[in-house]
Amino acid sequence: MAEVIQFNCPVCETTLRLPLDLAAQKGPCPTCHHEIIAPDPFRGIGAFEVPQAPAFRPSEPFRPFVDSPPLVPKEAAPPPPVVEEVKVPVVAETPASPPEVKVSPPPQKAVLVLSCLLSFAVALAMGYAFGVRSNQYFMRIPPPAAASSPANKKEEISTQLEKTAPVAKPEPTPVFVKPIIQDPPKQEIPKPEPVKPPEPVKVSAAAEASLRAFLEAPDWAARNAHVLFPETVRSAMESYSREAPDGPTPFKSIAVKQSQTDEKTGNTLFIFLVEIESLPTSIPVAVAETPKGWLVDWQTFIEFRDDRFKKFASGPSGKTGHFHLIVSTPPPDRAASTENEHFASFLVDPPIPGRQELAFVKKNSDAYRVCLAATASGGIFTPVLELTKLTTPDKQTYLEILKVSAGDWLPREK
Repeated sequence: MAEVIQFNCPVCETTLRLPLDLAAQKGPCPTCHHEIIAPDPFRGIGAFEVPQAPAFRPSEPFRPFVDSPPLVPKEAAPPPPVVEEVKVPVVAETPASPPEVKVSPPPQKAVLVLSCLLSFAVALAMGYAFGVRSNQYFMRIPPPAAASSPANKKEEISTQLEKTAPVAKPEPTPVFVKPIIQDPPKQEIPKPEPVKPPEPVKVSAAAEASLRAFLEAPDWAARNAHVLFPETVRSAMESYSREAPDGPTPFKSIAVKQSQTDEKTGNTLFIFLVEIESLPTSIPVAVAETPKGWLVDWQTFIEFRDDRFKKFASGPSGKTGHFHLIVSTPPPDRAASTENEHFASFLVDPPIPGRQELAFVKKNSDAYRVCLAATASGGIFTPVLELTKLTTPDKQTYLEILKVSAGDWLPREK
């Protein structure tokens, strides 16, 4: 299986592939040219962008408030009703002309007598009229009404209509009240929400589903259907269930940390970080693609979940075990105080904080030469080591590296 790392650029999401020996190295992305750090799949370190100083952003320009709607003046009261003047046509009375009387000429004496009588009657009538006119206030006789002209008759009719028509109450004069204009309340201009990029389709969905089924299995027999090399590890799972209960494993979260593809077979290996309630940090779990589907590396999982390296280091002497460890060189002052002409020392720890131990290795062994070459430039080495715990004659215990069983943490049948 080729040692290739496949990961996505943390800036532009471009799928990149690097040799395994370039893990945790810095370099530019060939697509977006951002400086990134390559991941290390076996230390639980993913790819990330090299932090840069934040750029200065000018403050957002001031935006005036939106003008308030124009004020609508109060609707004026309707004017009082107008009483239309009733115009009554006045017809002038034309005195009828007296009928023409044909008088035959009287005799001459008769005319003289008639003239005297007529003069006497006229004088008598004039005297009577003068006397009545001079004594009308004494006699309390109202004066005769003056003959009304057509204009007087029109005014008289209008007056009578005004007396008989109902008196309309005058409407109150509308008073214009000046509205009180208040400043509109200050409104905060909402900031535009950042547009979230569309979530990519998770290619690891099938692998994650298989891992969840593995974690939620009720017992070791049900879990055996989701593990790599089921026939080989079946007996180990059955015997281990007698030492430690192997029921469902409660977890808080699952996240993809790393992936790589075998160029020969085209199969993909995912490294998930599983947060378990009993541990202070997430542990890496390998899920590999096989012809039978996605299967979980059970041997590495129980080693990290049950903290087997810590139990081995604090346990009794005389035991041997295989462990997935991170190997690095100790500080110079510590190395000088622990090494001699026969033994060299290395720091070994699992991917769980607070578990680091000092392990010794014979300088004339193959394990020493492999560890020295892998950590010569100050890098880290992630092998599978065979360790033993021994006791010195003065009752001091120490760990010794016997063999480098594998140079990486890829799942293996044995």
